[in-house]
Amino acid sequence: MADRPNMELVAEGYVGDHLFALLDKHKPDVLVLDLMMPQYENGQPDNSSFLPLPALARLVKDYPDTAVIILSQFLHQGIAQGAIQHGVRGYLLKSDNLSLNLPSAIEEVNRGGVYFSLEFSQELFRSSATPPRDLLTQRQREIILAIAKNPDLSYEQIADGLGITVRTLKGHLNLTYKALEVTNLTACIIRCMQFGLIPFSHNGTGIIFGDL
Repeated sequence: MADRPNMELVAEGYVGDHLFALLDKHKPDVLVLDLMMPQYENGQPDNSSFLPLPALARLVKDYPDTAVIILSQFLHQGIAQGAIQHGVRGYLLKSDNLSLNLPSAIEEVNRGGVYFSLEFSQELFRSSATPPRDLLTQRQREIILAIAKNPDLSYEQIADGLGITVRTLKGHLNLTYKALEVTNLTACIIRCMQFGLIPFSHNGTGIIFGDL
């Protein structure tokens, strides 16, 4: 991160047992989580692999202000879907050019956006489901797209740009979550992408959102 003066590496862990101790101590803005770590228990190897989904469930509950990027050797479809449900904002493959993509991914998720490798995006957003007709209203789609395109803006700024109140915006968001059967904003945006409810493209590195 030498060429990114706005970033600081505060800690590194090498086994699953390090994760929450380091989070408690440093409270980072962004966590890059390697799926292939071994798992230790109380400092002793137990010959098992790190289990990411239980860890992510705890992360969401105990460290809601830390954005998570998954780093993996392979695309794990089940883990990817579960990670998204837990609000993971990024998923990078080790086959990507990490020296170029990782700093950009960190910057994007830190401002509230999402960042996925091209292979991950092609698999995750492959058209495989047709949403029910009129699943979301036009206004609900406008709100989700506005948030996705401007993740660093507050709800007050988003609402002002759309000419509605914050209360109305939050009401639409709650109805959208229920309609899509999700529990957080990241999962909501990605479900909209999967269903083709908001326009987007991938420029080879990150996601670019279009206009309705």
